[in-house]
Amino acid sequence: MPFPSLDRRKFLALTGGTLGAAMSSQLLGAPTAAEAVELDPAPFTLGVASGEPDHESVVLWTRLCADPFDVDTGGIPAEPVTVRWELARDEDFRHVERSGEVAAVPESAHTVHVLTEGLKADRWYWYRFQADGVHSRIGRTRTLPEPGRNADRMRFAFVSCQSWAGGPYPAYRDLATQDVDFVVHLGDYIYETSKGSLAEFRRLYALYKTSPDLREAHARFPFFHTWDDHEVQNNYAAGVPGGAGDGRPFLERRANGYQAFYEHLALRGAQRADGPDALMYRTLKYGRLAQFNILDTRQYRSDQALGDGRKEPTDEVHDESRTMTGPDQERWLLDQLDRSPARWNVIAQQTIMAAFDYDLGPRMNVNLDQWDGYPAARSRILDFIAERRPSNPVVLSGDWHTHWVNDLKTDFTDPDSPVVATEFVGTSISSGAGWDDDVRQGLGANPHVKFYNGSYRGYVLCDVTKERWRSDLRIVLNPRDPASPAHTIASFDVRDGVPGARRRRDDGDGAVGRIADRWGRPLRNVAVTVADQAGTLIADTTTDPSGEFIAFAPAGTYEVTANGVGYEPVIREVTVRRSGATKVELRLERTTAAYAATGRTVPGPQSEGTTSDIVLGNDLLALAVSAGSNDSQLPNVTAGKPRDLAAVGHLDQLDWLNLPYASTARPRGGNAWQQLTVRSGAVDIVNAGGTSAVVRATGASTQVPGLDVVTTYTVTRGEPWVLAESVFTNRGAAEQTFWTGDVIDHDGLGQRTGVPGTGIVTAGTPADFIPAAPWIGMTGLDGQTYGLVYDDTAFTAYACGIWVMSQRQVTLPPGATFTLRRRIVAADNRDSADPFAVLGEL
Repeated sequence: MPFPSLDRRKFLALTGGTLGAAMSSQLLGAPTAAEAVELDPAPFTLGVASGEPDHESVVLWTRLCADPFDVDTGGIPAEPVTVRWELARDEDFRHVERSGEVAAVPESAHTVHVLTEGLKADRWYWYRFQADGVHSRIGRTRTLPEPGRNADRMRFAFVSCQSWAGGPYPAYRDLATQDVDFVVHLGDYIYETSKGSLAEFRRLYALYKTSPDLREAHARFPFFHTWDDHEVQNNYAAGVPGGAGDGRPFLERRANGYQAFYEHLALRGAQRADGPDALMYRTLKYGRLAQFNILDTRQYRSDQALGDGRKEPTDEVHDESRTMTGPDQERWLLDQLDRSPARWNVIAQQTIMAAFDYDLGPRMNVNLDQWDGYPAARSRILDFIAERRPSNPVVLSGDWHTHWVNDLKTDFTDPDSPVVATEFVGTSISSGAGWDDDVRQGLGANPHVKFYNGSYRGYVLCDVTKERWRSDLRIVLNPRDPASPAHTIASFDVRDGVPGARRRRDDGDGAVGRIADRWGRPLRNVAVTVADQAGTLIADTTTDPSGEFIAFAPAGTYEVTANGVGYEPVIREVTVRRSGATKVELRLERTTAAYAATGRTVPGPQSEGTTSDIVLGNDLLALAVSAGSNDSQLPNVTAGKPRDLAAVGHLDQLDWLNLPYASTARPRGGNAWQQLTVRSGAVDIVNAGGTSAVVRATGASTQVPGLDVVTTYTVTRGEPWVLAESVFTNRGAAEQTFWTGDVIDHDGLGQRTGVPGTGIVTAGTPADFIPAAPWIGMTGLDGQTYGLVYDDTAFTAYACGIWVMSQRQVTLPPGATFTLRRRIVAADNRDSADPFAVLGEL
């Protein structure tokens, strides 16, 4: 039967029109938009693929889909279609080794899986399909070395997390140019929608495979696949849904997701779904060089403890019966590790195995969807590795959209605990990482993390010999640019018989550096920005606990700025080489005077101020007061209010301080914090610096007639606070009674509210508290406490878990004034069990 062709215009519309840019800047081996149509003509618009090779067989795949726009049929009549296939030793098909015919049936969305057997070991082959006289593009695949034979070298890549919304896959464009034997996909091949029908899952796979770069990678290399959560539903656990869907029973959704997964990927029949069940864990043997144990950490896991999320672990989390893999798969894994004769023993799985504590203080805060939510199961595996010592264990992980290199230990709380295995976590192909700042701030509490970068998308390229394992962490500069160049951000080696990765310091491209003080001591939490000569921001990052940073930029000349609280900013012109690492070493001088200035910002993940605002600072803290920016939560009253605040060695996490307010009614309810009752018409620098610096905000109440409000902010050299004095003056002819005070709003990770005499407030509904000392406070997970310390305790604290406000009633006769005096504090809480004790010491 004749199939309709997919014209070039329709193809470009289908792929979002993003491919035109690719035609002007091509990478070797990757097709242009025009070539993509010619390489994958209808009905082979979704390309060809191969997968699951062993030493004598491999699976070939395609789907007949004349029109990916057609959700119901793909443009193929609802009847079987005969597809011919060929596999040859050469690209010209002069030496055809195997051939045959197979029926593509509508019950399987006209997908084709051909298991070609009886092949030679360790050899490349070429293959193609034909239907109704139309040939598919030619794909390339290979078999693996025989399990008992020596193999000198293995090159492969591992990938994960390719949200269609994240960009047109330039990471696959780069991967397609590499010389690898195979690719391991660790899950999140698609991202689900609220709909859970089989038709919807099939639509998503068809959509994702319209990417010419993804199709090119599939056509060049065989893939091994496992799934994570988004192939069904975010953070699902076994039969427990991870969120709301379209109302259908969850196991029906899972069955649909599993069926579409098998249909659209080159998997063996053993992985075919049987309703809501499918066998996904299995081994991959590459001669005697390596054995891969590919896991399924979704289908059999216990439900996430404590309702999921990032929380402090409890006894429920540590329950010995909790499992990530299910008991059968866990026993299988340990048996495979115990019996393996391979030099390198790989565990290829989904989520981060290493512990990671987001709380820099004495408490803990962990991600309950990762192995941190299943610590007993993790310990059983790592303790087994420590006891039985399988050769060179290496764990490959995905899920978290960021690059990591981790030492795996039996006791992550003990820095001296021996390293038993190495973990490489690959960043995403395209999915974003909104939690990057949270991770960066927590690095100081996790010394077993040897490398972290969350700024870029990409994958990991591995080169393995008997003597060493090398991982190159590949990145693309812009996932939304289909022609974005790719680079190696860092390279690590693991030596045979020596667990733990070592960085190859001379490898990797772009700008890397270290920030230190004048004596060479490393400075953490220093913001580093890279801008080109036109002033366009290229990179924005912060230093880790060792003072190091990676602020990647392609070859060129840039302005690098280092900005740390308590230190004078440094600007340096840097020329980045075309290849190899360009090292940047900067020394910062401690601020010696108080200052108030525009053109500066307070560094931090929650920082909202702009260079038009005024930053007050000294050697101990920095505070930004709005002088031009506007917060959507405080519309038209943002001016004159503090936006960002941080202590030396820390980053801003504060949302803002609503300081002060003047309301005719006592603030009540969940939106009490959103006081729009003082508007400043002018914000001026009164004293730019020296021993002290002063900023004044002049305004009036929006509710109390005739009430002027002037707030003066003063920072003094050597004092760990900014003094704020608000003077309320009744300019009217009548007596006025109003409520006043301030609000601290903290939207950073792990918000905790402190009221003296009450302890930590965690409730979601606000309530009244009588403070036992004259302060209110907030803290997060970065060892930093925010507070307002008043002259007296003549106020009530009204608080919930994420904000706190002071409330006092004031009556002013005509012409009278009232002064509200408090100190704005940001201080290191020294990892105290009571993070608010520092406020009582001021």
